[in-house]
Amino acid sequence: MVRVSIVSSNRRINGITNALELIDSDVAIPDKPVMVKPNFVTTSNQLAATHVDSTRATLDYLSRKGVSQFLIAVGPAIGTPDSGFDNYGYRDLSNDFNIEFMDLNTDDRIPVPAFDDLLNPQTLYMSKRLSESYVVSVCPMKTHNNVVVTLGLKNILVGTLSGKEQKRKIHKGSKAINLTLAKMAQHVVPDLTVIDGVIGMQGNGPIVGFEMPSNVVVASHHGIAADVVGLQVMGYRLDQVGYLRYAMELRNLGVEDIEVVGEDIDNVKVLYADHENINDQLTWPLQADWHSVFDRA
Repeated sequence: MVRVSIVSSNRRINGITNALELIDSDVAIPDKPVMVKPNFVTTSNQLAATHVDSTRATLDYLSRKGVSQFLIAVGPAIGTPDSGFDNYGYRDLSNDFNIEFMDLNTDDRIPVPAFDDLLNPQTLYMSKRLSESYVVSVCPMKTHNNVVVTLGLKNILVGTLSGKEQKRKIHKGSKAINLTLAKMAQHVVPDLTVIDGVIGMQGNGPIVGFEMPSNVVVASHHGIAADVVGLQVMGYRLDQVGYLRYAMELRNLGVEDIEVVGEDIDNVKVLYADHENINDQLTWPLQADWHSVFDRA
């Protein structure tokens, strides 16, 4: 069994602190650099990005676990890291923590396998420092325009692609992007995930949706299970979200293998409004055996 915590709260710092404390015995931090990855898909819309209070609460928790130095790394699709750190109030974190701020779009690169729009293999390039770090994904709960939901795993996989041209290459239709994310997740997943659903984004996420005050925080040391619980809190099913269904199957896991601690999913579940192109997104399943396609890359 893998554990995922759920806390009902309308205050980010309290909710995240409590959610992490519920899984504290699962969190073991190795002797590696600690990279904290907020979601800065855009640097000019706070609703679309990780709130600084979510990151602060996570840093507080990690500090109590003995971490003394942090790398806060982002790779925005729209805007620059510096503008995001300034606009969202992240610079002030340096008053309380030893932080290096990093632009993932300019990091050294390592190759990862992916698929193009014809489901043929292609290569993408991710941050090298990501592969060398203990990775913490701190993200808002949001709907998405390609893969139904974006939570902790996608924040790491797409957000750490090294260069904006790499982010364009991954968006190759519903079938391809779901296979690509599952393939990438065989190489890297977050070591710790914090999903801030205190105020999430519904509708036309991940950038131009509207508020959903779902008043919930989800956390786990398991980078796939956290998102599987998160999508259920949003009112979706695992069989609707291709990359997460693939990732679970590749690990021989089902929803019955997840132990939820804290609140029950049904007690906090809300129904996020779908993206307007949800029907196109749900065309991700392949008619043929997906394993045969997946193994090409």
